[in-house]
Amino acid sequence: MTRQKECPGTLAGATGADVQEWLSWIDHNIERENAAREFALALLKCDPADRLELLEVSIEALRPGWPVPPFGRVMDEASFWADMASRAERKAYMLACFERLSVRDQSGFLAYAQRRSAA
Repeated sequence: MTRQKECPGTLAGATGADVQEWLSWIDHNIERENAAREFALALLKCDPADRLELLEVSIEALRPGWPVPPFGRVMDEASFWADMASRAERKAYMLACFERLSVRDQSGFLAYAQRRSAA
């Protein structure tokens, strides 16, 4: 990701709109940091014996679950699911699917992924 995308408005000659976008970016990140801090403090107030179970239940409640059957184009549905899935879910489903591909399809997938990472 480019520096401009990470921190909008940092280029020389930024317009007023760019500055507003940059200030909005800061406010958004401060809000996220404050929310994370509040969550951590609330978690620390819980009985230590309950903390892990609370986190596990929270993660389970927030995860999207398995991919839904496609109602439209399969790739659109897969992309939609992947946008909501946790990192662990994406890795697990990716590996499970990859292992079930034919050797030819695995080679094709790896060639595609390597081209993408080289770009």
